[in-house]
Amino acid sequence: MADDHDLRARTMSAARFAEEGYAAAPIFDPALVRAAAGDIAEHIDRVARALYLPFEASCPDAPLVERIDQVYAKERSVANLLRVAVCTDAHRGERLQALANDSRLIATAEDLSARSLAGRIIRVRANIACFPEHRHAWHSDVARDDGTGCSKVVVTAWIPLSDVGPASGGLEVAAGRQPAPLASAGDEGYEIPEWRLASLPRVRPACPAGTALFLDRFTPHRTLPTKATRFALVVWMKAA
Repeated sequence: MADDHDLRARTMSAARFAEEGYAAAPIFDPALVRAAAGDIAEHIDRVARALYLPFEASCPDAPLVERIDQVYAKERSVANLLRVAVCTDAHRGERLQALANDSRLIATAEDLSARSLAGRIIRVRANIACFPEHRHAWHSDVARDDGTGCSKVVVTAWIPLSDVGPASGGLEVAAGRQPAPLASAGDEGYEIPEWRLASLPRVRPACPAGTALFLDRFTPHRTLPTKATRFALVVWMKAA
């Protein structure tokens, strides 16, 4: 019975992905996902200890979801340095790598996209209240289907490291699988103008820790505002 239930769930997810360009799937133990955020805390410590600024000024006792905001109140440039460090290198942490390389994640992505996948790009993404300018506007993960490396991305797995929803820095998705990118060829920033999304329904999926939100490469999405920092592990998967 359990196998039948899993099969039905996978079939429904695949149908949603094929029609709407996104699907959410519970894959990981929520406790393991929350624990993986420890890699980010340790990375912030590592970077902060390398600065001339006293380590105590990096607010090491603050909760992870408030730490960069607290640093920002004292040292804006240091807060930005920590943000960039997290988004550039924290994904190499052992626990985060275990999530990104989990065979269930890759298998689910292949089931949904109905394609074999090989190459991957892995990063941590942070939605931080004090840096609203770094929230992503409407875009798709492939904005130019031009045969270059980036355009070979087939599906993205967005894995929040905490319970995330519309009020806590989640994503908004313009549902409806697209045959091509919606960004105009002349857009320098790859942002999709609002008018191009006027006919598409908007959804704001709730993603409890342990859930991965899978996005087709052309599905428009954007980052919603947050009051506390939200971290997510993102895996862009390319065609084999």
